[in-house]
Amino acid sequence: MASRIPGELLESIGKCLNTRTDVSRFRAVCKSLRSSIPRFEKQLQFPIKVLIRNTNGSNTTFTLTESIVFHLAPPRDDPHKRGWLVKVEEGKYGETRMLHPLSQFVVGRLPHSFPKVFNLLEFRVFEYARVYSIHDDGWWDRNNKVALSMNLGFPVVMIIADGVLYRGELDVSVNNCIEVSQLDHDQHYDYEDVIFHEGKFYAVCQDGQAVVVDSCLNVKVVAPPILACSGGDHKKSLVESSGELLMVDRYPSTMGEDSYLDKWLDIELKFKVFKLNTAENQWIEVYERDALSDRILLVGDDSCFSVSARDFPGCKGNSIYFSNFFYMKNNMEGEFGGMFSEMGVFRLDFGSHLPLTYYPSCDNIFCPPPTWTWLSSKEKKRKKKIWRRISLHVEN
Repeated sequence: MASRIPGELLESIGKCLNTRTDVSRFRAVCKSLRSSIPRFEKQLQFPIKVLIRNTNGSNTTFTLTESIVFHLAPPRDDPHKRGWLVKVEEGKYGETRMLHPLSQFVVGRLPHSFPKVFNLLEFRVFEYARVYSIHDDGWWDRNNKVALSMNLGFPVVMIIADGVLYRGELDVSVNNCIEVSQLDHDQHYDYEDVIFHEGKFYAVCQDGQAVVVDSCLNVKVVAPPILACSGGDHKKSLVESSGELLMVDRYPSTMGEDSYLDKWLDIELKFKVFKLNTAENQWIEVYERDALSDRILLVGDDSCFSVSARDFPGCKGNSIYFSNFFYMKNNMEGEFGGMFSEMGVFRLDFGSHLPLTYYPSCDNIFCPPPTWTWLSSKEKKRKKKIWRRISLHVEN
């Protein structure tokens, strides 16, 4: 059947496959498809050095890294099982390591029952997000943000460092260093997040003012400040959900002494979600009830993205998963290096949040569901699939 597909159509399909997972799955169908497109090759080889040229004449050097969030879904013949999200970073020499799903911290301790190797041919694998971060001598600052455009006509990187928005051109032929400089005529020094959305870069300031940067590097204000959401305690994040650009405003609200969460928190967090109205050039608040429908927003320290609750049976939509260091004082030990102890879930319909550890394990989209079972050690040895590290490599 595949051999009858016109070559022009196969070529068009191949141009739409821009991830290693998609290319590998396509090539694995049959010999005809395998020979129709080449193996996947990354345009940029990470990590990459970044040189920031400051306006005062000084230079700062960072390391730009890439990590990928995968959705490991069960086979289609088992619709009652849900998948889970895993975030990995591939090193310069092909080695991989598992990262905290909402930050750049490396996961220290994995459960003893956790598999040593994943055979991705046994799962349905989807790439949900590519995450880019800059590091200074191995140190990662959660206030620095990165967005990339790999479009051939607009290969640009945008970086927020110390509240300043920088831009630099990407050159796939030069992988050793990228130079970035502050955008011309831009005098804002309080940027908090940047995202590449529908062929343009959008950045938001601490007071909610949003700007768009087009392919000619022209900067235009697309939303004015929101006075009610300004102040040093407010933190803005940009996320794309169902094709729309959202701004998430996170801010503290002091709790009463009788709150049952006092033993967990000193401060309660609140969230507001706004949608960008490009016709009227303003942010429109989306209110609590059914604001996100079945969508789940994942607001991390290094990136933000959204998923559908329908892909994770048992999990509730209209929710925001976020990282919160106030939870860390509870427990940083245990499986997965205690990473779940610093994450919370905010329900927009209730207007409140709880630590992720309060929820049943079936609601945790960051770890394998308890219904999943793994091969025993004897079975692994029999199949010769014992590896010394977690590998998310798919044979091309």
